[in-house]
Amino acid sequence: MIHQIKWPLILTLVVIVVRILLEEMGAPGAISNIFSVAWLAFLIPIYFAVGRAASAEAHPYKALAKFIVLYGVGVRLMVAVSYSLAYLFQWSAPRFSGGGIVGEGVTALQGLLLMPAFNLLPGLIMALGSGLLVGPAALAIRRKMLKPKITDENEETAGKSPF
Repeated sequence: MIHQIKWPLILTLVVIVVRILLEEMGAPGAISNIFSVAWLAFLIPIYFAVGRAASAEAHPYKALAKFIVLYGVGVRLMVAVSYSLAYLFQWSAPRFSGGGIVGEGVTALQGLLLMPAFNLLPGLIMALGSGLLVGPAALAIRRKMLKPKITDENEETAGKSPF
């Protein structure tokens, strides 16, 4: 199971690093916001659903839910680490300074632990909520698309006439 979420997690790590680099280089917010993990919370569950639809698993929805939860927790932990690193290196991005991670009066306990943990919970709820809505819907659609069509031999089909 872990090897199947490895590449989505690597992609997510790349997105996080690119966003931090863009923010620290002074790129406009409209550009750096493109590299957000929030949109991955919708796309990656679809990717997992397509994989589960083609598999011969007995309980594809249960497996999909496990993938979504593991991925969501992994992503939010990576984001929490990035917030702790923002405190350590005093990154200047507005999302860190406006969020109480960086700035005057922020203690090590706040910057390294409390604020990253505080930001982890809402992000996790959003990631799991969106993933558990989008993923099963995509799985159902994909399974329906893969299902072979069965026709009744007695039923007339378009383009075929008994005469």
